Amino acid sequence: MRGKKQRKVNLNFMWAFIGLIAIAFAVRQVEVIRVRNRLMQLESEIEYYMMLNTALEEQIETLRSDEYIEKTAREKLGLVMPGEVQYIPIKDEGSEER
Repeated sequence: MRGKKQRKVNLNFMWAFIGLIAIAFAVRQVEVIRVRNRLMQLESEIEYYMMLNTALEEQIETLRSDEYIEKTAREKLGLVMPGEVQYIPIKDEGSEER
């Protein structure tokens, strides 16, 4: 009789141990899934910022170009090249456009 009880107790301990292993495995799987999702999110952010960085580098190149600098100097600062004469049109009050 004692051998049967001992086997039943051993079997219960074995099932409890297997249950604990299953729970630990499930918890780790949830953590792995959470980390994998976070990794995908971070990879997406990296891709976004790399595209943004490329666009900003192109914008820097444009802003450093001689053509852009000259255009900005003429339009915003009213500068002219040496030897050029700047003409400013004067609006005649008598000839208003309707």
